[in-house]
Amino acid sequence: MQELSIRGWIWLTETAARIRRKLRSDERGLTTTEWALLVAGVAALAIVVVSVVRNLTSETANKISTDVNVGTDREGFLTDG
Repeated sequence: MQELSIRGWIWLTETAARIRRKLRSDERGLTTTEWALLVAGVAALAIVVVSVVRNLTSETANKISTDVNVGTDREGFLTDG
């Protein structure tokens, strides 16, 4: 029974070593990693652009005067301007 266990263990370790060698020489995943980094960079750049535009529009919006004379008196409206 132990002999089967040892043979199974040897087969398993040899198979794992063969798979490891095959995966280490495989470079197909390299382009996937490059694309992932590129997409992450573009997403980060988009976040920065949105933040800058939002801050600039908030500053401009705060400068707009909101003092509006809404009285119904027509003479007062025209003279209080």
